[in-house]
Amino acid sequence: MSKNIKVSVIVNCFNGQKYLHKCIGSILNQEYQNFEIIFWDNNSSDDSIEIAKKFKDDRIKIFKNTITEKLYKARNKAINKSSGELIAFLDCDDWWETDFLSSREKAFNDINYDFFYTNTNLYLEKKKKFIPYRKKKLPSGNISKELYEDYFICISGLVVRKKIFSKIGKFDENFNIIGDFDFVMKMARKFYGKADNNLLLNYRSHDNNFLKTNREMYYKEFKEWVKKIDPKIIYNNELKLIKEKLSYLEISYLIEELKNFDLFIKILRHSNFNQKIKFLILFFLPLKLIKLFRK
Repeated sequence: MSKNIKVSVIVNCFNGQKYLHKCIGSILNQEYQNFEIIFWDNNSSDDSIEIAKKFKDDRIKIFKNTITEKLYKARNKAINKSSGELIAFLDCDDWWETDFLSSREKAFNDINYDFFYTNTNLYLEKKKKFIPYRKKKLPSGNISKELYEDYFICISGLVVRKKIFSKIGKFDENFNIIGDFDFVMKMARKFYGKADNNLLLNYRSHDNNFLKTNREMYYKEFKEWVKKIDPKIIYNNELKLIKEKLSYLEISYLIEELKNFDLFIKILRHSNFNQKIKFLILFFLPLKLIKLFRK
């Protein structure tokens, strides 16, 4: 007989009032109803916390930080308040389909898997258009190699067994932007994941996405992450892929900052041919066109 496992849904919020109704509403409208919502407000200056309070549901537990802290410190504090056997995350500008949880109920009871993830619909806000993030079939099991080749897990589509945090630790609070990636890569090396290829998560792409507005930070944090890698657990092919991604991130932010001969050489040395061609085209475009293209 399957067990109806309690899920703690972590909603970290900082000035998220614009999208909060849809986010929280998508959790409350789940077909699977054994959950709690840990709403962690990171000292917002807008009406986020007032909006959360308007949802009259005892399963919503609201916490407000007295200061604004780094995202991953706030994530960890929210996890500490959770009581479910499973932990899910939903960023306040994203939303779930009604069967996000129910479609995985059988998998939640499968002891062979300790984390669960789904394919994602990218919602391009300006164009009001949905695009599937991944067209290939998502892998299950030990997926660390596939993640090095193409990182395809979105935090808002991830559900993990709470015991994982006691075994590998929580999110690294030194990071501002790649903490999700760092945690998932550590988890994927030691635990088996179960994929759902259905489009159960809607990820909102808009001008204020933190990653879009902080390309340099992303590159620098990833560079620091690479320095900390234990060479004993990395295969040669994975190391090659890591170096390629580091090169990609560096060029991605520099191409909007400093077009010079050194950057041109970096592009020529970039190992991925298709990306190299794209960068060469961008290099010779005016900066205004590049920013327009990136939008």
